[in-house]
Amino acid sequence: MSNGAEVKEYAVGLRWRDLDNQGHVYHGTFLTLLDEARTAFLADLGFENPSAYVLARLEIDYLRELTIDPPAIAARFIVCAVGNSSIELVEEIASRNEICAKSRSVVVLWDATGRKSRALTEQERARVESLRIENEGRS
Repeated sequence: MSNGAEVKEYAVGLRWRDLDNQGHVYHGTFLTLLDEARTAFLADLGFENPSAYVLARLEIDYLRELTIDPPAIAARFIVCAVGNSSIELVEEIASRNEICAKSRSVVVLWDATGRKSRALTEQERARVESLRIENEGRS
């Protein structure tokens, strides 16, 4: 995943309710796991309100089954593009060092009061740009 970029990784716990009838983590839960880790990623970057974003785009490829053993996953993030109010991320969910899903998202920062997107501050932009990889290919 890295191609020389700085990869940020976050552990997210799994819960029994995350499983479907076959003992797999339900496909919709992958999105919740990524959302939880993405919020932690933005918090680590010093965003004032790290949960104040909306997804403008999300694509995901499910690569292998994910079970509750072990009871946590690793969510990994790389910044591949930065816009005025958006950040494009390449994301992975891994378990036992095997990639279970790859995704690509476009996060748009959100102004809850004005009910519209908001621009990155200079400080936010500097932090995010410091992690951006040049010429990241499509996952």
